[in-house]
Amino acid sequence: MSVRRNLVRACVTGILMVLGACTDSPKGPDAADGGDSSGGGGGGGTERSPNLIPQEELFACSGALSDAPTRLRRINRWQWTRNVGGSVTRGWTGFSFYDNPLDPNPRSPYGTYAADDTVDESMVEIILPIVDEYGATWAGPYTGSNRLELLREDRSLRCMWEQAQPSAACIRNYLATLLERGVLYRPARADELDRLAAFTQSVLAQEASDGGGDARTHSLSRVVTAASLMSGALFREELGTPSGNGRVELGDWELAQQLAYALGDRGPGAVPTWRWPETSAPSIGHYGDIANAARDGGIRSPAVVGSLIAQHTGGVDATRFDLVQDFGEEDRPRRGQYWLSDGTANFFRQWLGYTEVEAIFKERPEATSAFDDGELSGYRAQASAWENLLSGYYGYESTLIQQMDGFVARAVVNDTEVLETLLTSRQFFLAATRDSGFDGNATRYTGQPYGTTAEIAATPEARWRMLPDKERAGVLTHPAWLASHGGNFEDDPSAVHRGKWVRENLLCGYVPPLSEVRVMAQVGPHAPDQNARARLEAATGKSECQGCHALMNPLGYPFEIYNHAGYLRTRDHAPDGGWMAPTGQVTLSNLPDPGLNGPVRDAVELSEKLATSGYVKRCFVRHVFRYYMGRDENRSDACTLVKMEQAYDQHNGSFKALLSALMTSNTWTTRREPAQGE
Repeated sequence: MSVRRNLVRACVTGILMVLGACTDSPKGPDAADGGDSSGGGGGGGTERSPNLIPQEELFACSGALSDAPTRLRRINRWQWTRNVGGSVTRGWTGFSFYDNPLDPNPRSPYGTYAADDTVDESMVEIILPIVDEYGATWAGPYTGSNRLELLREDRSLRCMWEQAQPSAACIRNYLATLLERGVLYRPARADELDRLAAFTQSVLAQEASDGGGDARTHSLSRVVTAASLMSGALFREELGTPSGNGRVELGDWELAQQLAYALGDRGPGAVPTWRWPETSAPSIGHYGDIANAARDGGIRSPAVVGSLIAQHTGGVDATRFDLVQDFGEEDRPRRGQYWLSDGTANFFRQWLGYTEVEAIFKERPEATSAFDDGELSGYRAQASAWENLLSGYYGYESTLIQQMDGFVARAVVNDTEVLETLLTSRQFFLAATRDSGFDGNATRYTGQPYGTTAEIAATPEARWRMLPDKERAGVLTHPAWLASHGGNFEDDPSAVHRGKWVRENLLCGYVPPLSEVRVMAQVGPHAPDQNARARLEAATGKSECQGCHALMNPLGYPFEIYNHAGYLRTRDHAPDGGWMAPTGQVTLSNLPDPGLNGPVRDAVELSEKLATSGYVKRCFVRHVFRYYMGRDENRSDACTLVKMEQAYDQHNGSFKALLSALMTSNTWTTRREPAQGE
């Protein structure tokens, strides 16, 4: 432990940035000094990062209850989009509600974090036209772009658009349904319903008598817009009822919302939408069974909660009905038969960070690989295939991100030794290279980043490929992850990005953020006699640099068998300006798990060693906690973390058991009463 703390101290006082060279300009203060925890989760320490809490202290249950207080949580862009029946992609043929301003705080480690997310005037200006489009869908079963099946099925609502002067009872029934199924995703309180009813009466009174159906559509759109800007529509509550001992018990609907948003990034009972020939959910709504569990009190039963988790985490479906709002019938089956709910999938996307691959430009992605022919043309086959793996523009096959989605989903759905499988599986999901819906280079060579030129048929079985044992092993060797944590050029210091990720996300170590670095950071110029590793060692070799880079570089060097885009290298720059075999060899030392120390051949062997580490498993448990609780863990959460680890171990590495342990714990169902001014 003292070695690790000394490294952290040296890193902050010796200073170096994660991208390149360092100077000898020091920066205080020590990273371990003071500062509030970023997650707002409560006390047990003042570390500025939860990774600075010794891990053994977080897995030592002394009987304490979590000291996290009550809170409000603003819904995010994805959740709002799903709730109103929109697509979270821009490739859908219907109206997409993707472009709304409810982005999570970019400083938060996960999009689920609740701290400091609010709504201001500028956000309201942006969201108004989007909400107006949603409002039209509630003006009748055939209005608006996203048809709501509820409005066709529930005859009691028809008076609202068929009668020239709806009665007070008609209005209140319509508004109660609107608020519970389309805005609040819980029964409205009397004051909420009263205010909206009064507003609705005033809107209808202003309606022109000869306005026809369009006038009523406009009126109801105004009503829905007003409802959608209510505080309960944009913020969900975890306030509960005081139990008399300084804690509060979350209510049934608070628990239902917490569970539905955690599993599906959607409110319980959200209205299904219809687009020929299918509706997006049964008539009870998305996660209608979770809403029913709130109505009958079953949401408080661990057995019921465990059953809901088992049902909604993921599964196997060749039709991929889970994607009905996002893709057409030709696209969906080509995404693979394993699916994860939105909340589950987004945890792995955010933890692994592999969706960044779309945003990082790659100069000659095939450079130094077996497919590098030295050509520079932007029309070469390798470039076309790489671009199609990012955009999916040609044909109907999966993109690189979607292929990683399928890889992760298979491990989670099978639900046995999930973390080990994620880190070691050799079975990867690839795009078909024939019968893909487009005949050309853009689809014919999409196997190259995985190192294969085999022809892949457009069948579920053929798309799953067993890759060579010595070349790939799990998510850290997947091109989507490697490219997301790689640079723009093949000789960039990608090892730093990759090593930093391993340090922070698998070893729960601390590397100071860029905001704490005040020096110029760069590696030396490109040179034919220097590969990425040589450039990095030359730039960071000073002793004052090693405080930081000793935490990152050694863990990143094993990945140098892959280039910046995740292709397996077949050659690398040699000191004489020629070429040599690539190497990922390194000797690891001073790691928090002594079993990880020693020589490592490459990223494949590193992944295999990480997969067997109990320390890595505990770090994984911590990240699951952070994402689903929407805050950092602290020492008062130790009993819940222990319970999660025990459930995972006792159920053969089950992710579902891990979630069940968390989502039936006191940490999940109760909160601390906030102190005055908190």
